[in-house]
Amino acid sequence: MLCHVTRPDSVVMEVEVDPKANGEDCLNKVCRKLGIIEVDYFGLQFSGSKGENLWLNLRNRISQQMDSLTPCRLKLRVKFFVEPHLILQEQTRHLFFMHVKDDLLGGRLRCAPEQAEELGALIAQAEFGDYNQNTAKYFYKDFCGSEPTTAVLNSIVAKHKALEGMSPASVEYQVLQLVSSLESYGVEWHLARDAEGQKLAIGVGPEGISVCKEDFSVMNRITYPIIQIATQSGKNVYLTVTKETSNSVVLMFKLISTRAASGLYRAITETHAFYRCDTVTSAVMMQYSRDFKGHLASLFLNENINLGKKYVFDIRRTSKEAYDHARRALYRAGAVDLAPRGGRSAPGSPLKGPAEGGLTCASCEGLSCRQSRALQERLQKLREALLCVLCCEEEINSAFCPCGHMVCCQSCASQLQLCPVCRSEVEHIQHVYLPTCTSLLDLAVTGTAPLPIHRAAGPQNCSAREFNESDKMCQT
Repeated sequence: MLCHVTRPDSVVMEVEVDPKANGEDCLNKVCRKLGIIEVDYFGLQFSGSKGENLWLNLRNRISQQMDSLTPCRLKLRVKFFVEPHLILQEQTRHLFFMHVKDDLLGGRLRCAPEQAEELGALIAQAEFGDYNQNTAKYFYKDFCGSEPTTAVLNSIVAKHKALEGMSPASVEYQVLQLVSSLESYGVEWHLARDAEGQKLAIGVGPEGISVCKEDFSVMNRITYPIIQIATQSGKNVYLTVTKETSNSVVLMFKLISTRAASGLYRAITETHAFYRCDTVTSAVMMQYSRDFKGHLASLFLNENINLGKKYVFDIRRTSKEAYDHARRALYRAGAVDLAPRGGRSAPGSPLKGPAEGGLTCASCEGLSCRQSRALQERLQKLREALLCVLCCEEEINSAFCPCGHMVCCQSCASQLQLCPVCRSEVEHIQHVYLPTCTSLLDLAVTGTAPLPIHRAAGPQNCSAREFNESDKMCQT
């Protein structure tokens, strides 16, 4: 089965899965291609027959959920938003940034004029680089709904100029920090009608449910602690809410279709479990329904059979569990720098996760993950071996005579009267020229695949820090 998956930056990826594959198989393949281990924050969306946005249940078969023929058209979206400091991978943070930018441009995230100025400058720096009057674009009207005045535009330009030299990764982190303070950050919107037929926008977020008018002006806020129960019946979703007088009131929301109502019901339950619970209870994880054939089979054959079984909810980890799981997975993958902010992978050179686990750069496809980690460790050891044992900053470039030991830089060696290795008297110091780091590395990895060092790629590669350091040593 061929799936066309659209990323938040509008790039379409082709993914081939088994015809009987679950949604999880497709999501895992997409995330492996992008080098993403923090899979729990993401989901796959598709459009229903009436245009509603629906989440693919990752635990059920894709063919059971989508009406259209192949290729299946899906969208990779952030399902659960978390604070930016909890995101461990640069690739994950970049997808969060692209999703947030799309929501800002689409009007699903609204901000104050002051915040719109700051966001306009930051996003321009991330998208277009340092200020250039011919390329800069600030999206102010899209962010806050009004045209910028000359004073506002000058303020945005000044803020943009102040960001000169800042890397896209650093700017994206600042954008997420600013957006995470917005009230509607992480809120999923569902269009519905109330009992009187008035159009509503129901926002399901980390703190609770916002009931808004069609223009997103808030009418009511419902926190999770006062919700007694949520149920679905056909196109309707019912919330039983406790009032201050200890009386209960039932709120009814009518959606465009049964699947849309199921989506709202799922969003309330899953969002509450992800953000508010320490662990997902088995009652939520194992709740399922059956189609007609499966129901008959369970009545006459065995209740425990899997025929026709479809899981209702699609959540297996809470936010705390997802964070801990990602840290363990990155540790097992050998990721030294979990979230370097100095630079992210270029869109044309995505990170990949091979079958052995871990991350490799797209330009290093000839290496397996284990080989790549082993070679990076050897490169690090070579770097340390070439450092002065006294100051641990400069490279070794001096030999003590007559003993011949080489352990110090010229600055440290000139201050010694005895060799620190053999304690013999130093008659004079000879300046030496050690082999380059590249030639030493070739000797160290004899019998294995050579480690390519791509100077042109710079910090965009997965092991940029090690490569950059080796370049510095080669230049000396």
